[in-house]
Amino acid sequence: MGNALKYSSHRPAPRVEIGAEGPQRFFVRDNGAGFDPARADLLFVPFQRLHDHRDFPGTGIGLTTCERIVRRHGGSIRGEGRPDEGAVFYVELGAAPPPEG
Repeated sequence: MGNALKYSSHRPAPRVEIGAEGPQRFFVRDNGAGFDPARADLLFVPFQRLHDHRDFPGTGIGLTTCERIVRRHGGSIRGEGRPDEGAVFYVELGAAPPPEG
């Protein structure tokens, strides 16, 4: 959600939508900066930024952290976007792995 707010903050009418498509599939959609779909493979790589840090400050590990949490709970995350048209991220949760120890 934080990224959706950040990347749509430059829009005159920012829009962020959060919803569910079933009991374990959620999405966050925005009308922000979007991204080049040809570079989508870099979304979850630590410190790989798809936008200039001067336009959108951050550490470059936010989506990586999200992916690690979601995977830890047996789920998956993916993003779709187009430059200047916004993005949508889908999170599908699965069964949590058994506790360690």
